[in-house]
Amino acid sequence: MNNLWEDIKKTISEWSIVASEKAEEFTYKSRLRLDILQLERKLSSMYVKLGLYVFNKTKDKNVLNFVGDKRYISLIDNIVVVKNKIKSKKYKIDNPDHELLDSKEHISYEKANNDEE
Repeated sequence: MNNLWEDIKKTISEWSIVASEKAEEFTYKSRLRLDILQLERKLSSMYVKLGLYVFNKTKDKNVLNFVGDKRYISLIDNIVVVKNKIKSKKYKIDNPDHELLDSKEHISYEKANNDEE
């Protein structure tokens, strides 16, 4: 009978470890999905800014060539950066073998995101 209780305790302990790991994985993936949604909103806003800029330049000054335009190039570069961040986060979701971010990386990531805004 004593052995039965030890087995039950051991089984419950193992289940709690597995449940904890699954909860951590779920939380990590949910945070990535939320980050992706925020980045996609930011990307949409950037596309609007780019479109308005091109429209106004074309309409007001008949500019059709943006090769040397620093603001245009900056907008394009920012869009590429955000698209790469989205791609990276989607890769992390699709490849669970990726290690979870440790707290230092998460803090530096949060700081970098806040600095960009």
